[in-house]
Amino acid sequence: MDPLEIAATALTLVSVILSVKRSLWQFPFGIAGTGLGFFVFWGAGLYSSAVLQPLFIAVLIYGWWYWLRGEDSRRPKIRSTHLGIVAAACAAALAVAAAAASALEAYTDANMVLGDASILALSVVAQILLSRKRIENWHVWIAINAISVYVYASQALWLYTALYAFFFFNAFWGWWEWRREMRGI
Repeated sequence: MDPLEIAATALTLVSVILSVKRSLWQFPFGIAGTGLGFFVFWGAGLYSSAVLQPLFIAVLIYGWWYWLRGEDSRRPKIRSTHLGIVAAACAAALAVAAAAASALEAYTDANMVLGDASILALSVVAQILLSRKRIENWHVWIAINAISVYVYASQALWLYTALYAFFFFNAFWGWWEWRREMRGI
């Protein structure tokens, strides 16, 4: 096993578990894990997943700030976004993914272009929702995690495959935990 993939996987796993628990520590762990993930995905020819990593870092930095001081210098509460808005954002993301996949297919040696580009585009939507403390982020992560398991397994990235299989189930736990806090249970 690649030590870089092991480190990136471990850091990302810790970050996602901490996000379920609404811990601010998710952000530094996430930044470190995604930074290493860039090199893992680039090496595997999953260029969209590689490009996603710096975007994740930027959104993680924003989320860190927002969770600390986003609402009048207070920590924000979990909120909901209308599902129509989330669906429209996901549809737009998938349209961008289709265009990106076409370009990747034509101009690079990228692997699994449509699946990889879909992971990129939908992850931007999900990470923005997570950073804004919107409960619907978990629904989007469920779809992304299912796609990721297929794409990463096809490229023999077994640790990432296992990680995203775990994330698939973790997203249900995240939704349940966030829903409980949102309802004050």
